[in-house]
Amino acid sequence: MEQKMEIENGLDICVKVANILKEAFPNELMKIDKNTILPYSKQHSRLIPLNGIGYAKYITKSHRIVIKQKILSERKLLRTKIQNQSDRVMLDGNFALVELMCHELAHHRTTGHAKSFKIKYKKFLNHMVSIIFSGGLNQ
Repeated sequence: MEQKMEIENGLDICVKVANILKEAFPNELMKIDKNTILPYSKQHSRLIPLNGIGYAKYITKSHRIVIKQKILSERKLLRTKIQNQSDRVMLDGNFALVELMCHELAHHRTTGHAKSFKIKYKKFLNHMVSIIFSGGLNQ
């Protein structure tokens, strides 16, 4: 029961980040509704095989993001730095979910992890960092 609450709380954070970014960059993101960001479950296995998902996955056809439940509850990510693929950094806590959402949302209308993705991702992440520093994420 506690894990289910953690998953729901993590999902709420992800949706909040998506809504903040949609408000700031309305023409750069898809519509955000109750089915845009989903915890991965067996019902989604038709859409995406389990081996096809790392922490989360942006599904281009349906413009949805599916996130592993373990990530939503544990909030730990090992990421490579955008400038140097050999450097890794561990993200922990709510900021891990913020970064994850910036990453997945940056895939909308970009290809892979090419230059346009990196520019969009960096813009989204910088915006969310400024929101966090101003205390806006807790409202």
